[in-house]
This record gives sequence, C-alpha cells and structure tokens, in this order.
Amino acid sequence: MISKEEYCQYVEKYANMVLRISVNYCKSIPDAEDMVQEVFLKLYETNKDFQDDEYVKRWIIRVTINLCKNYLKSAWRQKIHFFDSTNTEENLDNLTEFFEEDKEKMALYRAVKKLPEKYRSVVHLYYYEEYPIRDIAGILQKKETTIQTRLMRARNMLKEQLKGAWHDE
Repeated sequence: MISKEEYCQYVEKYANMVLRISVNYCKSIPDAEDMVQEVFLKLYETNKDFQDDEYVKRWIIRVTINLCKNYLKSAWRQKIHFFDSTNTEENLDNLTEFFEEDKEKMALYRAVKKLPEKYRSVVHLYYYEEYPIRDIAGILQKKETTIQTRLMRARNMLKEQLKGAWHDE
C-alpha cells in the first residue's frame, strides 16, 4: 500500500501523462479529465505493493487505457454521445497548450488523432511517452512483432497524411 506522500508524488509526476493518454483515447478534454480522476482514485484505493517507480508508471498507463476503453464502450457514453451536440474536432482544437503554438506539432497531432485506435496508442506510447517496443508490448499485452508492425503501418499512414502539410518532401 502506498503512503499519502508517495501518492501525491505520483499524481504530480504522472497526471499530465494520464491526461495525454486519456485525450488520445477519449478525444474530449472533459472526458479525459474524468479519466485522470478515476485513474488516481484507483491508485489511491489499491492495496498493491509496487516494486519501483517504473512499475507504478506502467500500472498507471495500463489502468488508464483500460478505463478509457471501458468508458468508450459503456452504455452511458453511447447514450450521451448520441445526444451530445458538441463536435469532437472543436474539443481537440483547444489542445494548443500541449503544442506551444508550434504548427508542425499541431499538424502532426491532428494526423495522429486520425489514425485508428490500435495505431494511435502505439504511436503515443512510442513517441510521446518514449517507451521501447518491448515495454509497449507488455503494456498493451501484444507480441513485440505486432507492435513493430503497427508502428510501421502508423508511420506509413502518417507519411501519407503529412505529405502535403510539410514541405520537406
């Protein structure tokens, strides 16, 4: 069981990461903020003995992904989504603070968010959270070759999407 001091340190250290992952899945800032609260509530309530900080980080990522997936397929979300008149594109346009007004980063983020979820999550963990392929395979509970294939396909999709947006090619 973690102490209150450790808990506060984990919240301070990992809250932004959990928010980024949640936005990546939920595509809505308010929903992502709810996921952050849920994740840290689970951390607070857990009786698990954590080996080290890296283990805690992986546990938090796994819980975040599972909570987001469960939320997205929940009956509650399906009903609310049907009646929700706000556009998810408008919600994501408010994320400029993550990109420090950098147009290239924003273009890349927009391209990444258009990827199917299985590719988007791999790209996020590899590039934004800087996990090696072996660790991503463990977090997502997939084979390393599957992660490598998804990463390669995602790169190809991003290359096609960004061809016109960037003048490098």
